[in-house]
Order: sequence, then structure tokens, then C-alpha cells
Amino acid sequence: MNFTYIKNTLITIISFFCAASLIASTAVPVPKGFEDIFNARQQGIFEVLYGDLSLGTFSVDFDRQDVLLLSPIAVAEQIFTADATSLTLSQAALLSALSAPLKRLSADAAGDSDIGVMLDESNATLRVILPANLFRSDRPDKEKSFIPYQSNPGFVHAHNLNYLADSYGDNLSLSASETLNFTGNTYLRSAWSYARDTDFSLEELALYLEHKNQRFKMGRQRLSDNLITGTPSASYSFFNPVSFDGIALGYMGDNYLSAGTGAASPVTIYLPQAGTVEVYRQGRMIDIQQFPAGLQHLDTASWPAGGYDVLLVSRLINGAREEKSQPFFKRNGTFHSGEVEYILQFGRYDPRQGALLARTKAGINSRYNISNHLVSNVSLAWTSPTAFSVGGGLLTDDNRLFASSSLDIPINSWFAERLYADGIYGDQGSRGYQLGAMKNLYRLGLNFSYRDYLYKGDEEGYRRFGVVPAWDFESWQFGATTFIPGNIGLSLSYGLNTFYQQYGRENKSAFKSWDINLNRDFSLADSLNLRVDVGYHHGINEYVGRYNYNNTTEDRIYAQLTLGMRERSFDHYQALHVRTRLSDDHKNNYGADYALNLDNPAFDRASRYVVNASVNRSADDSNNIGAGASIDNRFGSTSVGVSQSFGTSDYRQHYLSQRGGFAVGGGEIAFGKMENAAALIVDASTLPKDQFFEVRNRSNEPVIIKGGQKTTLSMTPYQKIAPKAEQLFTVKNNAFYTLKTTSPSTWAMPGQVYHVRLAATQNLTVTGRLYLAGRPLANARVVGANAMTDEEGLFVGDYQLESHQQLNALSVQKDGQAYLCPLIEQEIKMTQGVMQIREVNCEIE
Repeated sequence: MNFTYIKNTLITIISFFCAASLIASTAVPVPKGFEDIFNARQQGIFEVLYGDLSLGTFSVDFDRQDVLLLSPIAVAEQIFTADATSLTLSQAALLSALSAPLKRLSADAAGDSDIGVMLDESNATLRVILPANLFRSDRPDKEKSFIPYQSNPGFVHAHNLNYLADSYGDNLSLSASETLNFTGNTYLRSAWSYARDTDFSLEELALYLEHKNQRFKMGRQRLSDNLITGTPSASYSFFNPVSFDGIALGYMGDNYLSAGTGAASPVTIYLPQAGTVEVYRQGRMIDIQQFPAGLQHLDTASWPAGGYDVLLVSRLINGAREEKSQPFFKRNGTFHSGEVEYILQFGRYDPRQGALLARTKAGINSRYNISNHLVSNVSLAWTSPTAFSVGGGLLTDDNRLFASSSLDIPINSWFAERLYADGIYGDQGSRGYQLGAMKNLYRLGLNFSYRDYLYKGDEEGYRRFGVVPAWDFESWQFGATTFIPGNIGLSLSYGLNTFYQQYGRENKSAFKSWDINLNRDFSLADSLNLRVDVGYHHGINEYVGRYNYNNTTEDRIYAQLTLGMRERSFDHYQALHVRTRLSDDHKNNYGADYALNLDNPAFDRASRYVVNASVNRSADDSNNIGAGASIDNRFGSTSVGVSQSFGTSDYRQHYLSQRGGFAVGGGEIAFGKMENAAALIVDASTLPKDQFFEVRNRSNEPVIIKGGQKTTLSMTPYQKIAPKAEQLFTVKNNAFYTLKTTSPSTWAMPGQVYHVRLAATQNLTVTGRLYLAGRPLANARVVGANAMTDEEGLFVGDYQLESHQQLNALSVQKDGQAYLCPLIEQEIKMTQGVMQIREVNCEIE
């Protein structure tokens, strides 16, 4: 009895001490005197993450239990835009939830029923976690979801102005494109050009109406654009580029949330346990992915295109290893697999291409029968999930009926990985077809194509201009590249192009060529390279007429030596290439080329410069020299150049080119380099005028802007607006900023212009010693710097200031008493973002 009592007593005592030690081990030890800092609410700037998206950097107010977003509107807009089709609550309800304090979550508490955040102070990131009950159980397929957009009118203009003058005269040309957006999915687009010799040409002036995956166009439009965007899975080798006046209705894949990138055969693997899957091609690893247990579908987005065998090596958590091999094919393109693509178009075209709105004469109009040249087309296309494509359609060209078809077949054989063909038939038996094959291995590439067209229409219509060619031609193309032992590159190519100048395949002009090339690169030093090319060229230029025959044969063995010198730094790249080309016919060439790229040089941080020069001596003893320069800045791209020939010919040429544009939207206008049909107006007017910043939006070309200025950032339409800004540093920088971009969270449609406003917070490290009444102010908290003074009054603190804000005094608290410490400007020293204030006397507030 006593033994049982003693045993129970010991168990109780041991359990009590174990529980007490466990509780003590979970508590966070806080040094004495630091409790107010540890538990006090703080402010900081964090990168906010949601899933795999970065929403930007935002200020937050936080403590050990919860986080308060100081800019919940911008965060709610971006989250709702990303998952609008999946969320069960409205944007207003989401904003209300994000405006309240959000509970801080640990890794094992992410399944809470309320919105929470994971805050990591070590890398300044804050991840927003939405619980599962906020999402629909039947989430729509992102591949079939459409981008959200806003009704935001805008206007985008881009132009290319060229002036060329040489020994024979001069010429001025201008080409431009404009897009005027009305309601987001309704816009007007134009494309035109003017040259002194060819006069005015209007290629496009059409009204676009878009809804989901359908597009309607009315006005002057390009036939080839409609075929490519309406049926991207099909190919058309026998249609000439024509602009016609009419209407078109077709498929479009631009509005999908997931952009069309092509199709690939599915790759699956079953894992009895969780593990990793390594993917190998030709013995080289091309991907590695992690999965839980079960049947898994591998993501092939990063895999190279082509047809090849992949080896899947799975490594399970228990140490087991399994291998699986299967054929794989991937074809890149702008199409979505499984979608039925179509295009219907009708109108009339001008056989003189663009003269309808140019200066014309009534007699010429009647002579060419402009009003009678009608064109209509109906085409369908489809691509399977395994990248098999088929397409076909009907077309009438000036009352001539044609039928077209195309095939793209993925295979994985020793001779080819892809077979493709397309053809056309009509107009009294006129027919044409193209056959091709491709094969790409690790060290071998093969391609082959054959085209043939036979015109069977009326003889008086031979060589007329139309949508479908009205002349006979034939072409062969074959190419192969590989490496042989010694790391020597070998390339072989054969080409045959035949054109028949008269009806009935008479008066044949044919050009045949064989080319064999061996090349080897020798690395002489880190920045010095020698390339040696040795080759043989065989060409035959043949003319066969009814009564005459002419044949010219060219056989040439050549060797070319190219010595290349390169030098790269953080802000420039320069290269010099010296060439010598020797031939067995003694027609030797010697030359040198120099190029210098300056990226944001010290004398002009907002621009990029390219300078090039060349000198050449040709086989006819003529000497040629040339030089040019171009500059890219917020006004666009400007290029100038000059060239001069001496010797047997005295030829001079110089040119000036300017590419740029402007964007209008929201009552503002900005000039800049315009390469696309949508734009952002970047406003850095509130940033320091002595600093430079780089702004980019996804994969579009970035722009450099100086503080206090405004410019445009050209962007591809149908892309999400997600700008990012970075400070452009120099060796003399004494101020470092954390940048924030403010912009609508939506997708930009053609012609739309949105505003991006930049704001900056200066990151300033302050170090020094604080005194009170001649003695060090010890163990005091420096407000706003997240720092405490030590026993000697020394401290190191980090401040976050607005870009226009200056630190003139420090606020300090100790034992509930507030102190003010004015800074003396003569005692301040700035070095690379660190402010040394030395010794500062404080006063009681």
C-alpha cells in the first residue's frame, strides 16, 4: 500500500516538473529592459506575396500577434484580379476583410478559417493566406478563363521616321501606327506609311470589337493577320500579303488568362510515396520536380520544343529509385490545344496594294478594275493536346475558288520529329503544296522542305497580282548542322529556287547552290577568341528559254579568319572583330568592325548608347568606311550614320532615323519609346531629381527615368499591369530608396494607357552617441529607428523616411519620459547611406 502511494506521488512530481520545463522551454526569453521593444507595435516595409505572385512592397503595422495592412486597397485589387473567377466573396468584401488586423500564422496554422499572414522579418516578406472556405469548390479552369479589363479610353501612337541621302539623291519616309481605345474591348487601329517615291499607303484602318475568344473587325485590314490570329494552328504558304476593305469575324486567344504557348504531349508518373522526379534528355537533366504520392502530371512548360525521348527518374523519400522512359513532343505557338479556331472574312482589295486612299486617277481605277477584286475566306483549324494540328478552308480570289489545307504531325523517329504540310487547289486545277520535316538532336539538326505551285488558269491572268499566286515556281531547301570530333562544327545546305516567267512553265530561271562549312572556335584568352571558317560554295545560275540557254557556274573555296576581342563591365560592352576572307579566285576581303554599348553611362544615366564603326577593303580594290551611333532615352530611339567608298567607286551615304511615340490617357500625355499598342505613363515627379530609376513591366523592355520626370513604358497588350521599379545605383550614391509603384491592378487592352506613380522611402542607417546633461543617455529607445542605446549612449538605428523628408532631430524615450535630440548639420557625415551624427545632446520634451 505504502509502495503504491510512494510510486503515485513520484509520478505526479515528475509529471509536474516535466510540464513546467516544457512550458518554460516554449516561452521566448526577453532580456530585462527590452520588453517594451519586443512587444511594441512596429512599422516596416515588406514585399507582399500571394501564391506565386509578388504584389509589391507595402507598409504594414505589426506586433507578435497580428498585422495591419496600411494599403489594403492595392492588395485587395491585385488578389481579386488574380482569383476573381474562384473567390466566393466580392472585391468590397475582400477589402473589408484585409482592412482589419490579420492574424499572424505559423507554418502549421495555415488552414485557419480566417485570412492570415506569414510575416518573415529576416527577408522582409509577408505572405497573405486565404482559407479554403473563400474559394468555390468548382474552380474554373485557368486555361479557359478570360482576363478582366477596365473601360479605360486611351490613345497610343508609334512612328519610325527615316531620312536617307546618298550620291544619287535623297528620300524621306515615315511609317506609323495608332490605336485608339474606346471601351476596353472596342478600339480603332491604323497602320500607314509615306515615302516620297511611293506616296501614301494605308495598310490598316479597322474597328475592333472583342468578346472573350471572338474578334470582329470592320474596315481596312490585313488578310495575313486575320489568318494568323484566327487560325494559329494552321499554316498558309501560298497566300500573298494583302490589305482589303471589308469585315472579319474570327477566333482569338489573346484574352485568355493563360497565354497560348503551344501544345505538348502529356507526361504522367505514379509515385507510391512522395519524392522528386528528375527529367533527362539525351543524358542531360532538363528539369526536376517534387510531388506527393499518387498519379502526377509533370509541368512541361520549361522543356525545350521538339520531339525526343525523356527519361524520368523518381527518387522516393524511402530511398527507392525508379526509372521510366517515354517519347515526348512539344510545339511552341500562340494556339491553345483543344480549341476550335475559325476565321470568316469578306471584302475587296486593290491590286496595286494601298493606292485606294492615295492619289489616284479615275482612268487608272477603271483600267485595273479595283471594285471587282473581291476576296472571301472561311477557315477552320484545331490542335490536339498531343500537338497534332489540322486546318482547312475555302477562299475566293477575284471570283476564283480555292481550297486550302494544312497538317502538322508530331512523330519521334530516327529521321524526323515533326512532319508538316499545307496545300491549295482551285482555279481550273491550279495547285500548290509544301512538304517539310525537322529533326533536332543534341549535336545534330536537320530540316527539309519542298514547295511547288502550278498555275492552270487563263494565260492572260498569268503573273497577275492576287491573294493566291498566279505564276509557277518550285523550291527545295535542305540543311544539316552537327559537330564532328575535335569540337568542329559542320554545316551542309542545299537550295534550289525555280521561277517560270511565261505561261506553261516556259522561260525557266533557276538558281542552285551547295554550301559546306567547317568552323572551329579557339579561345586564346579570357576576352580573345579566334574563329576559323573553311568552306566550299557551288552555285549554278541557269536560264532555259524556248530558243536560248544560258548557264553560269561558280565554284569557290574560301577560308575566313576572325579575331574577336571583347570587354564587358557593369555599364558597357565593347567588341572588335578583325576579318580576313581568302578565296581561291583571289577575290580577298579584309575588314574590321568595332561596337561599343554604353548602358546608362555616368554622363547620361537615363540613356543607352551604341557606337559602331567599320572599315573594309573588297576584292575590286575599293575601300569602304562607315560609322554610326544610336541613343535610347525617354524620348525614343535616334540613330545617325555615314558611309563612304573610295577607289573604283565613289559612293557616299548618310542617314537619320528616329523611332518614338506618345501615349494619351487619363487627361495626361507623355512621350517615349513606343514599340507596342499599349502603354504605361510612368510618373516620377515626386522622386529626388538627382536620382535615376529603372521601371519594367513583366517581360517588356524597361525604361530609365530621372526623378521629377515623366515618360512612357511600352507594353504588350493583354498583359497584366505589374510594374516594378529599382533604383539605379552609382558609385557616388549616398541615398538608398525602397520604391513603391501605384497602378491599377488590371490587364491592358490595345490602345489603353494607365498611370504608374512612383513613391520612394529612403533607407537611412544612423549611428552616433546620445548625451543628457553631459552624461551618456543609456538604455533609451530611439523612436522610429528600432534601436536602443547601450551603457555608453551609443546606438545604430535604421530609419525609413519619405523621399522628400529630412532627419533633423531624434526622438528618444526612457522610463516614460520623451526626449528630443536636435542634429547639428556641421557634425553630420554621410557615407553610402550611413549617417554619422557623432555626439548629440538631448533635451526633455
